Amino acid sequence: MKPPHLWRVTAFGILLMSAWLWGRDASAQGAPRTHQIFMTAVEIKGSTTTDTLAPPAVNPVDLSKGYGFKGPGEADKTAPQRWEVAGYAFAPGFITVQQGDTVTLTAFVVNGDYHDVAVLAPDGQAVVPTALWQRGREYRVSFVAENMGTYQLKCFAHAPSMAASILVLPR
Repeated sequence: MKPPHLWRVTAFGILLMSAWLWGRDASAQGAPRTHQIFMTAVEIKGSTTTDTLAPPAVNPVDLSKGYGFKGPGEADKTAPQRWEVAGYAFAPGFITVQQGDTVTLTAFVVNGDYHDVAVLAPDGQAVVPTALWQRGREYRVSFVAENMGTYQLKCFAHAPSMAASILVLPR
């Protein structure tokens, strides 16, 4: 084979394979799927001392109900310079699905005595009503992502920082 002919055959083969893969991928996306997502509700903590870093000028608790703060002298009575910050979060905090897919979230609550949790559609309407989630327990909620946009798994007790986004793309 001459090199130009080999190049044409190779290019044609690549185009043929690409078309086949694209067609296969497009047909696979046609049917709605069920997504089983495992999540954890956690409290992330950090601490330091005033000789390393001054505490924040604004109390983080004033910024969000999902933040915690123990100032110098509060965090550790035996170490008066120590201060702590904390924040509640869902992990993972972001998920992408396609319109029409069923989303099943299984969440294990590690930290926080309670969380008032709901799933809100892009228009703000509850697709999973508010329920009380408590530490050391697993909860499962499920919904069909009917609308494009961002659904929110939201803890009202620690809003606005304790939320997970479920982005729904068109099918």
